Amino acid sequence: MKRICFVGASTTEGQGDETGQGWPGRLSAPLRDKIAPYNLGVSGQLLGEIRRRAAAECAARILDSDQGGIVFCSGMNDIARHQGLSRTPIRRVIQTFETLLNDLEAIAPLIVIGPFPVYTPKMPYHSEVSGLELDFRNEDIEETNTIYQGLCEMHSVPYLSIFPDLMESDLYGHSLKEGDGLHPGGDGYQLVAEKIADWPAWKTLIT
Repeated sequence: MKRICFVGASTTEGQGDETGQGWPGRLSAPLRDKIAPYNLGVSGQLLGEIRRRAAAECAARILDSDQGGIVFCSGMNDIARHQGLSRTPIRRVIQTFETLLNDLEAIAPLIVIGPFPVYTPKMPYHSEVSGLELDFRNEDIEETNTIYQGLCEMHSVPYLSIFPDLMESDLYGHSLKEGDGLHPGGDGYQLVAEKIADWPAWKTLIT
């Protein structure tokens, strides 16, 4: 049985899902005879905070790289604007993202999910973790998605650019609108899980 670690922030943790499963739980549920899933999402974390813990947490669970895999969902906390400025300068975002890729690749096969869109009329979002009013903008997310995709291509890491499909989805948009604008409800997470389930890189990871 393969051990699969899901690394990320609140959208990996499943915040907003009334069932508590998030997309990792919904993705894993039909495969419990094949994989042992570990949700390592922590709400509100920046890339640097994820990087400081992710490798150790994955290594503690994946003892044999051939029998493990890591799914990293890039998240959006670094590019949220506070008082008009991104919380993390883009140069540091790129550096930390690449370092995180290197850290996780050294443990087990890695695939990466890009950031999700938001419902902008509900922005700014009040973060109970940081206490800040955070302005998430889809144009910033789209730009960062392109950067992440390019970095993953350079590292030969499979990358799922899920942002365009979710932006066009009425179901996902409604799920965000009914929630806090940043985190979808269960139906939105189910849609994400279905899209990942159809991704060849995911199918390869779990076989």
